[in-house]
Amino acid sequence: MKRSRPDYPSRLRDGRLPWCGLLLLAVAIFGCQNASGPAAQAPEASSEAPASKSKVVSAALSKWPRTVHVQGSLLADECVVIGAKVAGRVKQVNVDVGSTVRRGDTLATLDTEDLELKVKQAEAQLEQACAKLGMKPSDSEKTLDRLKVPTVVQADALRKEAISNLERAKALVDQKAIVVEELQQKAAIWEVAESKYVSALRDVDEMVAVVGMRRAELALARQVLVDANVPAPFDGAVQQRYVAPGAYLQVGQPVVSLVRTDPLRFHAAIPERESTQVRPKQKVRIRVEGEAQPLQGEVSRVSPSLDLSNRSLIAEVDLANPDSRLRAGLFAEAEIVVDPAAIVLTVPSSAVSEFAGVEKVHLLHDREMIYQPIQTGRREGDLVEVLRGLSPGDVIAADFRTQDLQRAGAERPEAPLAEGAK
Repeated sequence: MKRSRPDYPSRLRDGRLPWCGLLLLAVAIFGCQNASGPAAQAPEASSEAPASKSKVVSAALSKWPRTVHVQGSLLADECVVIGAKVAGRVKQVNVDVGSTVRRGDTLATLDTEDLELKVKQAEAQLEQACAKLGMKPSDSEKTLDRLKVPTVVQADALRKEAISNLERAKALVDQKAIVVEELQQKAAIWEVAESKYVSALRDVDEMVAVVGMRRAELALARQVLVDANVPAPFDGAVQQRYVAPGAYLQVGQPVVSLVRTDPLRFHAAIPERESTQVRPKQKVRIRVEGEAQPLQGEVSRVSPSLDLSNRSLIAEVDLANPDSRLRAGLFAEAEIVVDPAAIVLTVPSSAVSEFAGVEKVHLLHDREMIYQPIQTGRREGDLVEVLRGLSPGDVIAADFRTQDLQRAGAERPEAPLAEGAK
């Protein structure tokens, strides 16, 4: 059966419309009047309010040198453990921890009684060797006339006598005054005398060599006596003391450890991904805990290869420390300027908000403010480097005033955020 549509106009004329229908009609009419009144335009008016309250800025390109951030320690320029060069008993220690020394200062002294006796023994042996050559220890063996050495003079006299006797014997044989056997005897005596002369010259050479050896032994004994005093190899400060008077030291046993803290070396490990950007002579800003101002320097040395144990590159910066204000071993952070002319995109730090690890700004998009997720980099002062999410010229709110934008109805749900993402 086909249903017929109710005839509402006829019922209105007949006065048969139910009271509930009249009530619904009145509500609909009242609602339409409210929708077309001033209240309906309130959101539009409030959406303009934040524009007058909130200041907007544009993301701009700025000159911001590109840097590599590293961590490291301040190390002493030189650090050495000084040991004894000779064995002996410690007589005196002249320094203690923290003592400042100059190069050549005596750090400790060994007992020298035995060493002085060895020096006297070497001097006596030198005098003995020189006496055999008829010279004094102060005379140089290089200027010695070997032919004037007594043993050579004696051998030369015997050689000349033998030659004279041989010549006279030859004359007597020609006159048949002596037999040939006597001539042969004289010749043999001459040969012996000639051999003794040559041997005397060689003995002189040997004694000259002995004199040289005795001089070296004397110099060594004197050097050992000098080495009984342990000197400082460079200007520095005593880091640790290992011995006390009365202790017996073997050769090489530690006496003190000495460090030089002017200059200091900032020693840092550069990550592998940034190791190719670091070069000598690059400017460096170093921040040390307790120092109000960063220290300025430049890369002094760069290792030629990476450390395979941690895949990092070692770099060092020399820092002047004339008053020893900085201590070796301090932790420090540094920024190595690898590109001083780098251009980056920046926004005010007040325009960025972070919640749950997500950084956002209010971006003006299609005449409306929307949430725009971004990725930031470095921060300095009131500027923030923007790595992703914005482009040069994008207009954003200078202050992330969420409450003002919410009253304006500009806040969007999470789903539409992707519409404003770059």
